[in-house]
Amino acid sequence: MITQIVIHLLPHEIDWFEWQIKQLKQGSYYLEKEDKVIIDVTLNLNLVDWNQSQLPKQFFIDKFFQIEKICDWCKTQFIIDEKNKCLGCNDKRRESIRSSISDNILYLDSDIFFPPEILNYIINSAKLINYDYYIISPQTVRMWDSSWDIITGKKYFSTPANLETYYNNDPFHIISNPIEEINLSPINQFKFGGGWFNLFSTKLLKSTDMPDSLGPYGVDDLYVMICCDIMKQKKYNIQQYVLEGITVIENFKYRWNPYKDYLYLIDKQSKFRMQAESNIKNEINAFINKI
Repeated sequence: MITQIVIHLLPHEIDWFEWQIKQLKQGSYYLEKEDKVIIDVTLNLNLVDWNQSQLPKQFFIDKFFQIEKICDWCKTQFIIDEKNKCLGCNDKRRESIRSSISDNILYLDSDIFFPPEILNYIINSAKLINYDYYIISPQTVRMWDSSWDIITGKKYFSTPANLETYYNNDPFHIISNPIEEINLSPINQFKFGGGWFNLFSTKLLKSTDMPDSLGPYGVDDLYVMICCDIMKQKKYNIQQYVLEGITVIENFKYRWNPYKDYLYLIDKQSKFRMQAESNIKNEINAFINKI
């Protein structure tokens, strides 16, 4: 089984990316010999005005390829983009979906904290599934509203469901908790955050695709969730599972940018999101017609 870990990376995220790669390196010692992993990451250099920045792009390029040396346990696709081909995670995921020959694609955002053992558990879980189209999501802590409770670990239900509590979670504490009894449980809806260590069958993502009109960033997880609902209504063999007993979490508490005063960032996130939101309805209708 081949699992492709897909990551979109901005220069100021490179330190946390390095930490993730070290976690994955630790996780590699839990894998079976037949498990093959590809780390597919693009360093997006397009959203920095390098002429007005105090640090040169070469600093980040050099560090990027130094980090790649830690990945001596797997195949790598470490890509530099400064030609405006990859401006956001949608661009990265679109390219990876369309070119992939892997069995599974795993989306990973650079701000996600996870225990190293998770890679073994999620790959082994995929081996147990007979469905053609599937998603496996780890559990997370209590989110900002109850709609996320379906992928929330039971021990976090005593925590209030609000943004303040979520933002103040210590991610180091969360992932240092001992791994509990692991269960792979089907759920009766589709609910996930895009890059929260979700594993998708490549066949599923090739069916939904990542339409060009959604642009570089925004609503990609919502689009796939809606497509999955439609496929289920049309009697496709599709299911989401939750990997109970193992938790991932976004790093809000320690999410600072040490390069803030040294890089002149170009913020197009709102513009990209507006583009995606304005086109999602048409793409959903196109998907309905396609299937």
